[in-house]
Amino acid sequence: MLLKGDDQGTHGLVRDKQREETRKKLYHAAIEIFCRDGVSNCRIEDIALKAEVSRAAFYFHFPSKDDVLLELLREAEQPALEAINALPADAPLTAVFELLIKHTAEFWSVQDRGRLLVDVFSVSMRRTTILADREAEVIRAAVGRRFQTAASRNELSPVIPPEVLADFYLLNILAAMASWCVQPIMPLPDMLNGVTLLFMNGAKPPTGN
Repeated sequence: MLLKGDDQGTHGLVRDKQREETRKKLYHAAIEIFCRDGVSNCRIEDIALKAEVSRAAFYFHFPSKDDVLLELLREAEQPALEAINALPADAPLTAVFELLIKHTAEFWSVQDRGRLLVDVFSVSMRRTTILADREAEVIRAAVGRRFQTAASRNELSPVIPPEVLADFYLLNILAAMASWCVQPIMPLPDMLNGVTLLFMNGAKPPTGN
């Protein structure tokens, strides 16, 4: 026979699982409606209806539409993060760029996700400051550490701290994706490779260093 404490623990686990399932349903419903109607035109009522939950349930899990977009960005970053973290400590920046571009382009090329890139870029700019909470943003922290290693090998200009250069690079990548979303004049990987090349030409140390 279960003890009272065990019974409460079991119910707690069930509640946690139900909440997580509800959150997933709301998240996927929100992304679908965002792609269909646009983020600004999307109604929370439509998301709740699609997820078969109440309107209040949406706000319980996501205080705003921005929070859904930030979760989408975190989902997009995860494959690249895992691949970058698996690289040897002394891997060159080119290897980091290759993995970041590969996984980023693959994620945003699926179905209609690319339609949300302008909104994702906008919310990322609103929520992110250049120096605060870097470690809380895992892809930002991982890329920043790789830039620091490259700087220690004199592969980057010393004019700007390497972790700030990493922020600039990631913002350039996001801006390029937002531009591609509006006017996809070339394949996304080619766009990101071009931006990376231009960025690194400016970030290299002066000739002779």
